[in-house]
Amino acid sequence: MSLNISSWALAPANSVAFINGSIYTVDTTNPWASGFVVSPEGIFTHVGSTEEVASLANRSQLIVVDLKGNFTMPGIHDAHAHLMLSGLALISDANIGTNVTSFNIAERVQEGECACEYINAYQNWILAGQYTSEGFPNNTVDRQYLDTAFPDRPVAVGGGAGHGALLNTAALELAGYDVDNEPDTQGSIFLRRPDGSLTGELGETAMNKFGVSLPRPGTPHIKRALKRAMETAHRSGITSAQEASGNTMLLRALSEMEREGTVKLDVFTHIVYGPEWVSRESKDDSVRLLAEAEEFRSTHVHPNFVKIVLDGVPLPPFLSHAPLDADGKVNSTHIQVLDVAEAVNQYDRLGMTVKIHCTGEGATRMALDAIEAARKNNPGGPRHEIAHNSGVNEGDYERYAGLNVTAEMSPAAFFGSELEQGSELMDWNFAKMRSAGAHITVGSDWGAAPDPTILSFMANKLEQIGDGSIEKGAELALQMLTLNGAQAVGREREVGSIQVGKKANFIVVDRDLSRGEFAEASVLRTYFEGEKVWDAARP
Repeated sequence: MSLNISSWALAPANSVAFINGSIYTVDTTNPWASGFVVSPEGIFTHVGSTEEVASLANRSQLIVVDLKGNFTMPGIHDAHAHLMLSGLALISDANIGTNVTSFNIAERVQEGECACEYINAYQNWILAGQYTSEGFPNNTVDRQYLDTAFPDRPVAVGGGAGHGALLNTAALELAGYDVDNEPDTQGSIFLRRPDGSLTGELGETAMNKFGVSLPRPGTPHIKRALKRAMETAHRSGITSAQEASGNTMLLRALSEMEREGTVKLDVFTHIVYGPEWVSRESKDDSVRLLAEAEEFRSTHVHPNFVKIVLDGVPLPPFLSHAPLDADGKVNSTHIQVLDVAEAVNQYDRLGMTVKIHCTGEGATRMALDAIEAARKNNPGGPRHEIAHNSGVNEGDYERYAGLNVTAEMSPAAFFGSELEQGSELMDWNFAKMRSAGAHITVGSDWGAAPDPTILSFMANKLEQIGDGSIEKGAELALQMLTLNGAQAVGREREVGSIQVGKKANFIVVDRDLSRGEFAEASVLRTYFEGEKVWDAARP
């Protein structure tokens, strides 16, 4: 059957015809095709059978690409990624590898810095990652292990799934910490020596001073990092992403790249409202940027999105998630943005989508309460999001659909992992979300994850998503990864499915995902607006 055919007389000059594909369109009215035509502007103009497309190509004298029977689908929407931070980690942060101990952490940092493609991006600071407390005496990390090798040079090593850092003494002092008497603040975790002085290990809002004081790489370097991040995203089949830690550096770089024609990704920038360690700039600067966000809007950059990190992570060493107490009230010890209700209400009125990081049941309920209050003031407001959803109380699932809240499930790398299976604190429960009628998207949380791969990890959730049916789970998962993402950011008329009039963002995969063959799937080619931006045969 032909799909959405506007005219089969002739195709626009210089279009490209694709034939012999196993094309899963994610268009429920016509889910399968075997050919399509892409205009020079990168738009699907015809979608149908190979016979129809080949005949049209012959009449219109089009170049033809043979998909050779490969599974083809819309490009993946990554609902949660840290593009800039991931790009910087790839090209200018020191990679210290695994099995780091008290005996070799300084050596690993030195080796990692020497191996960087771009050295000294942070004006004499060294950023490295990621450490865990395993391998250190009594699982206790201390700045002393860095101070001997770096007595004067500031060093910060990331940890805690991105929610912590180990700073040496020079870094602590340069960032303005009182090493001997630094006071606790709301949502902060300061690890201390027996005498009360700082060990250098900081968690959550304890990192605010560090985040604000860290030197900012120049725009040319941020552009390099974003270019590398986009190329890496393309390898995983990603053609659009929600940037979950937007700030001034990011938006300035994207603006220049857009003018240069080098943004090969649709980027939805969640500008950080708080806390400061996430934005890497002051609260005043973040609020000012949110007020000026529309100035950065362009074809591929969509700045009307906000990010709030409400609690931490249910992972050692911090266990900084916000739970509910025995009375069902929010334990606010680890809440990092106390004015979340006021912020959601403010940006809701402005039509901006707010993504709220929640990993504990208390934080999730607090976020839903904030969104519910905004709905009462503005019933037709934008669809907001809760990020992660690894800790949702039984009584709160049903609130998502009624409040028009997207359940953004991430990090994908944790789905079905030993970490999830062995924890009472983490449960990415797609079945309960589906039963409650929630709108579901999926994110890699790249930045905490090694790379933005999503497909292989979805294999661990297909049976749950499909109520026991792998193929049903595959169908729903493919929708979550494509059209659901487009709907979450208000772009379903432009992307998210292979249909006439939509942007030709699509990927070619080495196996049939509709049958649930996610586990070993590899992306062969990625196309963005009709342009091939990744080819596994020619990396």
